[in-house]
Amino acid sequence: MTELSFTSYVEVIRPFLMKNSSKEDAAMFLMDSIAKQLDADEGKKKKDIRKDGTLKKILRGIAMVPEDIRLASAKKTVVEGVQKYFHTEVLQDLNPHLRSDAVEAWRKFISGDDTIPDSRKEKLLALLDGDDFAAFLAETFIYSINRPCTKTIEDGRQRISIPHLIFTLIYGLGIYLSTLITIIVTGEFSQSLMAFAFFFSIGLFVFLEGFYFFLWRRDI
Repeated sequence: MTELSFTSYVEVIRPFLMKNSSKEDAAMFLMDSIAKQLDADEGKKKKDIRKDGTLKKILRGIAMVPEDIRLASAKKTVVEGVQKYFHTEVLQDLNPHLRSDAVEAWRKFISGDDTIPDSRKEKLLALLDGDDFAAFLAETFIYSINRPCTKTIEDGRQRISIPHLIFTLIYGLGIYLSTLITIIVTGEFSQSLMAFAFFFSIGLFVFLEGFYFFLWRRDI
């Protein structure tokens, strides 16, 4: 079952973009419709969510769109700015030869999302059938960034952490136990060998956990 979120929004629209067709490029291109307005209002650029790994987490469905962007999307002036951005920027980057394909892709996606209330679905489909495709894209975009896929976020965290912890624990203990069994079978006991196996298994476990939490998980 399809479910409209910012991540799925990016997946639907990016095949029809020309300059911003990669997942991260498309995500930043769309999010700039609000982010650039915030930068202009405050006179300074905010943290780069692409460099700090936040964007990857959003696109993998385990993090929400930044709160300042979601809060700004409730302001009338920002909504008007988004509408203008989609008319002048997003629509211009859409491949004109695939316009009909894009419309049908969106129709299939919206119609197949049972999580969208019927009233909202009817409104979106009515916009899609109208003459202003940019208005539909802008409206759907604002709606998507305010609809976190909570189930995906929770499942993603659980799927990543628990199996990994179990695997590394078993792997580390396996090295220690295999060494112990080898010593018992051969009948040769060496305190130095046992000490090496014990500390090596512990060290390996700590290294894998450190790699997971400080390197890999940071960029999810």
